[in-house]
Amino acid sequence: MAVYPPVTLLVRDIDKSAEFYEKALGFGLAWDALLIGPYGQSLRLVEVRDTMPGGCVVVTLEVSDVARTADGIMNNGGGRAEKLLGDDPLYLGLDGEMIALVERGLPGADRIKLVVYDFDGVMTDNTVTVSQDGQESITANRSDGLGIGMIRKLGMKQLILSTDINPVVKVRAAKVGLEAIHGVGDKASVLLELADKHAISLAEILYVGNDSNDADAMALAGFKVAPADAHPSILSLADYITDAPGGHGVIRELADVLVAGR
Repeated sequence: MAVYPPVTLLVRDIDKSAEFYEKALGFGLAWDALLIGPYGQSLRLVEVRDTMPGGCVVVTLEVSDVARTADGIMNNGGGRAEKLLGDDPLYLGLDGEMIALVERGLPGADRIKLVVYDFDGVMTDNTVTVSQDGQESITANRSDGLGIGMIRKLGMKQLILSTDINPVVKVRAAKVGLEAIHGVGDKASVLLELADKHAISLAEILYVGNDSNDADAMALAGFKVAPADAHPSILSLADYITDAPGGHGVIRELADVLVAGR
């Protein structure tokens, strides 16, 4: 998951600017005058009364829908800048700061009803530790548990679909409260069965995979997500590639994307 340093904005009224960034751009107040955006970007607001060099600042913000966000800016006291940054229009905040919008996310994500995760290489870093008596263990990222909870609150069903036969898949699934189907050879067939079981279309399924054995299932799913270090054949299929590699917060990042899309 990308980490962005805070951008400092000089503003006339912290409360009004905080309200503007909340309503127009989906930022939330973390503490004091620090605002956190839907993709982890942060703004530090500093109140000044005399000089206002805000117009010299260009803030590039990632949003799930450029057109909708632009409308939000215009409807909450912002404006349209006269100049363009390349081919992208610039917008104005309350104190003349220029806001460049970059689209990021999964268009139409509000249609998703089921999220299916591969295990190795998505929830793990695709490595395994084997003890001298043959016991296998993996390392999981705690932030993914939080991400799963965030996605659950959106009303989306979630489950794990893995070729791995190791019991650790079931153990981890139980820990984060997910159903796990493991030891699967033909993931595409199981995905068809899941669509029928849940009475949904394949177009309403999001699949997160990382290697060539996920390709057939991913090709069927309406939404396709891959970790940053996925196999090239999977990266070429993906609608969204996370900044995080497998086992390093892929699901937590996905949660931010899905929440932002709402």
